[in-house]
Amino acid sequence: MHRLLLLFAVMFGGVCSVSAQAGLVIQGSVQNVSGAPVANGTYSMTFRLYETETGGTPVWSETQDAVQVTGGIYSVSLGSVTPLTAPFNVVYYLGVSVSGADELIPRARLTSSPYAMSLLGETNLFPSTGSVGAGTITPDSRVQLQTENTGGTGKLLVEGSNDAAIRFKKGSNSASITFDGDKITIQDMNLTLSDDLNLPAGVEIKYNGLSAWRLIDRDDFGSGSEGWTCVDDWTNNTSRTFQRFTPNTPFSQGFILRPDQNGNDVMKKKFDLTGIPHTRVRVVFTYHFFDTWDFPESGWAGFASQLNPYTAPAQSNGYFQTGWVGEHPAEFNFIGVGYVNFFPGTNQSIADGNTRAEMIAQHTGNDFWLLFGSSLDEVASNESYGISNIEIWVQ
Repeated sequence: MHRLLLLFAVMFGGVCSVSAQAGLVIQGSVQNVSGAPVANGTYSMTFRLYETETGGTPVWSETQDAVQVTGGIYSVSLGSVTPLTAPFNVVYYLGVSVSGADELIPRARLTSSPYAMSLLGETNLFPSTGSVGAGTITPDSRVQLQTENTGGTGKLLVEGSNDAAIRFKKGSNSASITFDGDKITIQDMNLTLSDDLNLPAGVEIKYNGLSAWRLIDRDDFGSGSEGWTCVDDWTNNTSRTFQRFTPNTPFSQGFILRPDQNGNDVMKKKFDLTGIPHTRVRVVFTYHFFDTWDFPESGWAGFASQLNPYTAPAQSNGYFQTGWVGEHPAEFNFIGVGYVNFFPGTNQSIADGNTRAEMIAQHTGNDFWLLFGSSLDEVASNESYGISNIEIWVQ
């Protein structure tokens, strides 16, 4: 008859479970009834894990046929025969049988090493005390779960059979991020972005199922004319010159483009929307009125689906349509109609009037032309217009 003395248990092979490859190494002592060690040799020993100190059904068992016992002491790696799949999230008791005899009593309670205490703990919570670090041994907060891999990619996998969710709670307030296999849903959460939100082409933000306007281009002429050209009339392609300057007024921060030959010259640019889903285009711009405008002279802006050929029939075929018309705001001109205010020591003038305007067009094509002009009948030194701060939005 033998009796068992389990000296100690060491070395969990994993973080949350023990595998056959890693195993659980134990050392024990087998003594006879008189308390003397059994004879040296090899013995067949059966090991069982229970969740109860007595009775119950083992959650795992294996038999090792040739366990070396020397001076009554043996050392084995549990799981070397049968994979050790117990999760080790509760207290276990080890039962041992030698050479097919009855199981030795009492069963030995598996104690935890200092590292295993962070997994099992005093209340079977994860953890019972201290901070949690995955990939680091120095997490800076007790409630911080930190994954760290300085030599590669750090990953956190949240997986569920129905959905995968991360839930937040502070006091009585709660929020969640849920993935159902198709889309991510954010519930009851006010999001504050500390940096830009960049969306790739083809991605939209929707409100109640409706696509929001998306800003796709801005021309403030900070780095040249940004593709704009000037011609004497939209129906032909005779090149004209124009000025780029900054009066630095509240209505024209940045730069202004302005014809410098004839006041009614047209400024135009072609925009390419390839790869950007849209059904409508909105253009927002600042239009500047310079010098003396006589009634009923006005400024205008418009869209064109194409500008070739540069002949009058193109206009009758509906290629070009005016989307905005504005008159010189003389009644709001505190400087006085016909007076151009020059900055001291410069030849750059402040516009007599400025207006922020927009126009919207139904458009599904890949490109379109944007044009600005006026109905002025004098040279630019007497009367002219300018454009600045142009934004292109799509929906």
